[in-house]
Amino acid sequence: MCTTVMTVAAVVGLSACSSGGPAGGGAAEGWTEVKVGRLTLERPADWTEESPTGEAWDTKYVGDGIELQVSGEFSDDPTANAALSRLDLPATLRLEGYKGGGMQDLEVEGADSAIRSDFTFTHEKETWEGTWVIAGQWPHPQTAAVAINGANPDPETVRHIIESLTFEKKQG
Repeated sequence: MCTTVMTVAAVVGLSACSSGGPAGGGAAEGWTEVKVGRLTLERPADWTEESPTGEAWDTKYVGDGIELQVSGEFSDDPTANAALSRLDLPATLRLEGYKGGGMQDLEVEGADSAIRSDFTFTHEKETWEGTWVIAGQWPHPQTAAVAINGANPDPETVRHIIESLTFEKKQG
């Protein structure tokens, strides 16, 4: 399972710290807040941290058949939509059976633009699912990204991770 997700991450080629929860009252029970560059998110508390796969990612967490990779400073693209091609195009060329699912606008606290893009690909004759979330700012272009992949990722886990995302804007 990990090799497939590592493959996805390698196609695109994070340092984290646990802060015990957001200032407003802490992470949800069973979850740990993590800050990676411009992104803050919650991940399941029992997931383990591993070395990221590919140079685009700062950190990786693994658990429940899912890998979560985060890039706190992904690109200097002007919008999240523009940054998607940095993930989608390499995956199209390198992942067997890759099928992008388009993109949908998303609200991420603090971000001027954010998108979600779901996709599938084949790993060892099995269909795997993935989700990319990219958040960005303007007029000082900068994006951050999250990759969530697995053979059968729990939709509630994916939803919680995405809904917990916050993006920190920086000037210049």
